[in-house]
Amino acid sequence: MPTRGRKLPALMETAVKKIKQASPGVNPYAVASATLQKSGSLKKGTNKPTKQGVTRGAKTEAWRRAHPPTKK
Repeated sequence: MPTRGRKLPALMETAVKKIKQASPGVNPYAVASATLQKSGSLKKGTNKPTKQGVTRGAKTEAWRRAHPPTKK
């Protein structure tokens, strides 16, 4: 496991779990890290969450379904 005993941020754990289910042939940790870093939820080059990442990680999937993003 790439974390070596450290706990992953909640947002990262959720992303890894979903990627494992959807695409079993890929490295879910690498895909999740790259995607979350690109979106600004993780700091570049690390698995440490940004302020935005902590906020997003605290939201449950039920909350996201109840509050879809609005188009501007």
